[in-house]
Amino acid sequence: MKSDSISVDLRLSSKDGSKVKAFADVTIPLGDDGTIAILGLSVLVAEGRQPKVMVPARKGKQSWFDVVELSGKIRPMVEEVVLTEFTRQTTKSEA
Repeated sequence: MKSDSISVDLRLSSKDGSKVKAFADVTIPLGDDGTIAILGLSVLVAEGRQPKVMVPARKGKQSWFDVVELSGKIRPMVEEVVLTEFTRQTTKSEA
């Protein structure tokens, strides 16, 4: 699988002062077997750091827990398509 086959729907956040700058839904095609959609990824930007993609998580009693785990080659592919779209949209909105 190549990262260009993964589609992303990214929405920029309008909440001022938040480290979460965007939310993304990603669809991963599985050929004749269907697709997997991961809804609710976040793009975080902390001061002085590169943007980071976070998988959906939910709050437990003492900490946050990932709802989805991406491992192996798929994680950098998903991060690449999300960050590419984030860069495209933020560059366009600054122009």
